[in-house]
Amino acid sequence: MGTVIQYTIIALVFLVALVFLVKRFMPSKNKQHGCNKGCGCAMTNMENKGTF
Repeated sequence: MGTVIQYTIIALVFLVALVFLVKRFMPSKNKQHGCNKGCGCAMTNMENKGTF
């Protein structure tokens, strides 16, 4: 019975690490990034504020 608990804990640690790595390296669709289309929305606002 003790080995079942050990394997369950190891599997949970492995799954948590796997989820962490997938979230870290996969691009998120929720994050707002500046566009590269030349619309001026991101860079113009930053330049106007004086921060880069």
